[in-house]
Amino acid sequence: MLKTRGITLPGKDEIEQLQTLEAAWQALKAREANVMPLRIAEHQKAARATFLADMSIENEIRVAILSDTHLTLSRYAARRNVLADGMRQLASEAGQLLRPLCDQVSQALDAEMELRKEQKTTCWADSDPRVKECQKWVDLTGRATMHVLHSSSLQSELSPMQLAEFFLPESPIPEDGK
Repeated sequence: MLKTRGITLPGKDEIEQLQTLEAAWQALKAREANVMPLRIAEHQKAARATFLADMSIENEIRVAILSDTHLTLSRYAARRNVLADGMRQLASEAGQLLRPLCDQVSQALDAEMELRKEQKTTCWADSDPRVKECQKWVDLTGRATMHVLHSSSLQSELSPMQLAEFFLPESPIPEDGK
């Protein structure tokens, strides 16, 4: 449906930018998973084993850093917050890339609805397949646009490629809108 409305889908450069943002986002997500509170005991045990295998000053410092569970919890929480901020920043950059496309899709769908109204379609009831198709695309676009516009908010946990999924050429949504 997007192609048939003259909407320019993301090109190779935009997709590469989104993939770069996605790779950075996934790397931060993996680092965030490594500093979860449930991992503290595991990290303390590993640091102790590493020290016993190699009693270097670096390994001793690692044991000392992880020895206080409460302090380690605070440190891990601070790291998770910074990593989450970084992920939000990457998602926001993806949102900025996708914002013009969202506007273009929204304008095209508004124009389509107006055209169908002007053509005085036989029935604007839910049973009219043209209305169903257009309404489905309006709903999908609305959801996609909402995620793009709120990509930098505290509630957004979507990765850059999840934000772009609706607009990519190989979108899982069929072209006929069904």
